[in-house]
Amino acid sequence: MRFAGKVAIITGAASGMGAEEARLFAREGCKVVISDISDDPGNRVVEEIRQSGGEARFSTQM
Repeated sequence: MRFAGKVAIITGAASGMGAEEARLFAREGCKVVISDISDDPGNRVVEEIRQSGGEARFSTQM
């Protein structure tokens, strides 16, 4: 796990490349903060990461 103990903040992470980056960082042990204007898709990405054993939180962009 290359990023164990690290935190990544990823904007635009509710879908597309941002969501994939969040998943990748989480798989590598990073705690992930997902930010996007789309609440429901962002929360789904967080739940997916958590179910895979990762740590993630969602924050709405203003």
